[in-house]
Amino acid sequence: MKGWQKPFLTAFSDSDPITRGGDAFFQKVVPGTQGQAHTTIAGAGHFVQEDKGEAWAQIILDFLEKS
Repeated sequence: MKGWQKPFLTAFSDSDPITRGGDAFFQKVVPGTQGQAHTTIAGAGHFVQEDKGEAWAQIILDFLEKS
């Protein structure tokens, strides 16, 4: 992933005890994260797709439209 130059977005939840901080790691290591509209999804846990599925999907759609 250290050589990934294509757009790369992080969209982690705010209440995940498993992956907490993973967004910062990816943003530091993956070059394609630079200049992206990274977000933290409030009120979601480890299964963000179940807790805030519509919000997560919209974040992905917005990213795809801009990329």
